Amino acid sequence: MWILTAILLLIPPFPAFSQDGAVRLFREVQGPYSIVEKSDWSRYDNGKYTGHVYREVRASIIPQAMQQYRGNFFVMEETLRDMRQSARAVDEVIPVSFRIDGERVAIDPPGDDRGFPSLRNFPAIPADAIKPGSKWTAKGKRAVDPLNEGKPVVIPLVAEYEYRGIEDYRNIPVHRIVAKYASRSEGQGEAFQVQGTHNVDILLRVSDGIPLLMRDTLDETYSWHNGSTIRFRGFTLTFGDGLVPLDREAFITRTKKSTDPGIDKIAESGIDLAAVPEGVKLTVKDIRFEPDSDQMLAAERPRLDMIARVLKETPDRTFLVEGHTAAIGRPTGEMELSVQRAKGMVDELVSRGIPAERFIYKGWGGTRPLGDNTSDEGRRINRRVEITILE
Repeated sequence: MWILTAILLLIPPFPAFSQDGAVRLFREVQGPYSIVEKSDWSRYDNGKYTGHVYREVRASIIPQAMQQYRGNFFVMEETLRDMRQSARAVDEVIPVSFRIDGERVAIDPPGDDRGFPSLRNFPAIPADAIKPGSKWTAKGKRAVDPLNEGKPVVIPLVAEYEYRGIEDYRNIPVHRIVAKYASRSEGQGEAFQVQGTHNVDILLRVSDGIPLLMRDTLDETYSWHNGSTIRFRGFTLTFGDGLVPLDREAFITRTKKSTDPGIDKIAESGIDLAAVPEGVKLTVKDIRFEPDSDQMLAAERPRLDMIARVLKETPDRTFLVEGHTAAIGRPTGEMELSVQRAKGMVDELVSRGIPAERFIYKGWGGTRPLGDNTSDEGRRINRRVEITILE
């Protein structure tokens, strides 16, 4: 039941002004936008507590022309509480493209709605100037998927808002807004019904309207026609911020021409750099591991040192590490090995001083070959690790 609020960056822009103590909220986001959502819930199946749920989704959204947006949603695996500061394994990478038409989110292509962004026209910003205590009501929508089956259902919502004024958040002036809405979905023919409540605390940066934090305290229950129920109770924290655009070509040129002794031979070391829609990708070719193992050979240490130095040149970015294997007819084992090798790369880079929480990782097995798996050379090319510096 992902509640990722990537739509936060889509507040319609308004000019700001003050009049008799009133303010007009606005948004002025020109570049890429990152969001991290962390959900911390208790789960009850058929009224019985069945455990704790901790989930995470990260998104990188890039505005395009004419209210068009694109990006990727990285859905993380469920983990225990004490793993929050660890590198996170990615269950699914969901590319998205959508546009905003008034209060409507149009997924592109039509009919390919996979539930992201999930909150739509929320939070809604009033057109009029407001003062502390001002209230307004607006319609929105949510895409919900309580069983995480990849079958989202879009349901309506009506939210009530109240403006609380300006305060400081980590020494940054922010507008505080509180909102609440009820979950209601009781129409004919729906796969399930949902009832519950959401109370949401929202902080918008005064300087540009970027939502820095949203805390959604929720309690809702899903019911199926066979009488079974699932209840989620807890909170979801969403952190957002604008990013300085990554000049891909300049970064690649600067890295290849670096005079840093730890980087200057990157072009000769079997590491390719390329600009991709998501950012800049480093492809570590023919990465050498112990046979059928995730343990890298000692001979790889110079390349690992070099990669770490390159990544340290890009503060405040998320790094996606993807493992690939040759395809030799063992897809399950190949997938497991690729995940282990991606995680092994992360561990090596963390040991070189890069914070673990900046990494997410995924294995693809032999499903994304670059070479012909029927030849030794092709299999060699396919055994690789790719690291993307996300936009």
